[in-house]
Amino acid sequence: MEGKKFNPYLIIIVVLVLAVVVFAYDKWGNGFLPASVNTDNVNNNPSVVDTKVSDSDIVIGSVDAPVTIVEYFSYFCGYCKLFHDEIYPNIVEKYISTGKVKMVIRVFPPVELGASLLCAQEQDKFTEFHNLLYEKSNEIEKIEDIVVIAETLGLNKDEFSQCLINEDKLKIAENWYNQGQKDFENAGVPEEQRGTPTFLVNGEIMIGAQPFESFVEVIERKLTE
Repeated sequence: MEGKKFNPYLIIIVVLVLAVVVFAYDKWGNGFLPASVNTDNVNNNPSVVDTKVSDSDIVIGSVDAPVTIVEYFSYFCGYCKLFHDEIYPNIVEKYISTGKVKMVIRVFPPVELGASLLCAQEQDKFTEFHNLLYEKSNEIEKIEDIVVIAETLGLNKDEFSQCLINEDKLKIAENWYNQGQKDFENAGVPEEQRGTPTFLVNGEIMIGAQPFESFVEVIERKLTE
C-alpha cells in the first residue's frame, strides 16, 4: 500500500508558526532570570505544588521512584544547559540510576521542540536527540533545522516530519507550558520571577540551575518524608 504523501505546504505553515512562537516566548530563551531578581523568598519558603505525572509526560527513570523531579526548561536557556551538562549527570548517577528519583521533563515553547521530543521518543532516540538539541540549539532557526538534527541520528525523516506537525503532539507540548504557568501560580511565584530552569521536587519548587548540593538536600529530605 502506498504511504501518505508529505505535504510541503504544511512545513511552510509550521515554519511561520515557529517563528512567531519563538518571538512570543523569547523570554524563556535568553537565559535564566534577570540579575536583579531576588529569589530568596521563593527558595527559602518552599511551597508544595500538587503535580501529577500524566501518560503524555516524558519520564526518565523508574516510574515507581519515590521522588519525582519535574523540570521546566528551554533549549535556548543557558542556565538550562548548565544544569543539563553539569548537574543532571550527578542526579542520574546518585538518584535516578538507583531508582530513588524519576525526572519528568517539560520543555517550554516553541511547542514544535516539545513535539520533536515526543517524536524522537517514538523512534527510541529520545536521549540522543535531547542531548543533541542542547548542543545545536544555536543552529535552530526554523523547523527544517529540527528535522536535520533528527536525520543526523538516523531517525526516519518522513515519519519524524509528519509527527512534528501532529496536532496531538503539539497540544501535549502546549499543555506542558500551560501546566508550568499553573505551577508557578500555585507556588506563589511572582510573574517577574518566573523563568527556566524551574524544578518541582515532589512538588517543592526550586528555581534556577542550583548546585548539586541543593538538589541533594531537597531529595534526601523528600526521601525521608
